[in-house]
Amino acid sequence: MSAGPPRGHSLVELLVVCAVLLGLAALFIFPQYVEYARARQVDDAANVLAQDIGYLERFAQNSEPFEGATIEVKSDDPLAYTCYSGRPSSLDPQWHIRTVLFERSFPDVALVPGALGRNSPLLFAHNGSVQYVQHELWADQHTPVAVELRSKVEHGRTADVDLNPFTGAVAVP
Repeated sequence: MSAGPPRGHSLVELLVVCAVLLGLAALFIFPQYVEYARARQVDDAANVLAQDIGYLERFAQNSEPFEGATIEVKSDDPLAYTCYSGRPSSLDPQWHIRTVLFERSFPDVALVPGALGRNSPLLFAHNGSVQYVQHELWADQHTPVAVELRSKVEHGRTADVDLNPFTGAVAVP
C-alpha cells in the first residue's frame, strides 16, 4: 500500500510555530531594548536641551524688547525644567514672566550642578545674548558654559551641552 503524496503543514500549524518563535524572540530582545533606551536617555536629554536652548534664543530674538525668554530648572534629580516667555522680575524689575512655553522632564537623567541649576536660570535677551546669575552675581558673558547631564541608569555615562553666552552658539559634543 502506498501512503500517498507527502502531507504538507497546514497554515494553522505554520502560524502557531511563528507565534511561538516571535514570543521567544520578544522575551530576549525586548528587555535588552528597554535597557538600551534607558541608557540612551542622557544623550537624548542633552540633544533636547540643546534644541530647547536654540529655540529660546530664536524666540527671544523675535520677541519684543524687554520680553526675552527663560529656562528654569525645577528639579536637578531627576532633571525637569520649564521654558518661559519673558524673564523673572526678581532679577530685573523691567522684565516679567509672561507665559509657559513648554516643560520637560527626564526621569532617568540628573543635572550636574553648574551654570544652569535650580537657582540659576538661563536668560535669553532680545539681542541674542544669554545671561545667567551664579552665586548672586551676573556671570561673565564671554565665558563658555558647559551643562553636564548624568545618567541615573548607566553610572558614569554623561552628556554635555556647550553654550557660548556671547554668541548664543549651542553644541552637543
